[in-house]
Amino acid sequence: MDDKKKAMVKLIIGLLAVFLIGFIGLSLYQSSMNNDFNNISTTEIERVGDTYTGLYHRPDCPKAKTIVNPVYFNEGTTAAENNKKAEKEGYVPCKRCKPNE
Repeated sequence: MDDKKKAMVKLIIGLLAVFLIGFIGLSLYQSSMNNDFNNISTTEIERVGDTYTGLYHRPDCPKAKTIVNPVYFNEGTTAAENNKKAEKEGYVPCKRCKPNE
């Protein structure tokens, strides 16, 4: 009976450790997603297009920083004008930085 109790305690401790690690990992992931766009101003008007993926981004989007040959849409006086120009040229808004919102 003593060995069964020890095995049960080890099992419970192991399950608690797995749960705790998973919970901490999830909270770290969620906080990193929330902090991705803290520095993006709502008055930015420039947009960056990626010819490879066909997406356009805000300049501070993490994905925009990895574009090899960026196409800049900055002739308009508002973000909406640059969004329309990008979409007219066939680009689709990024789902991460949401430049059309």
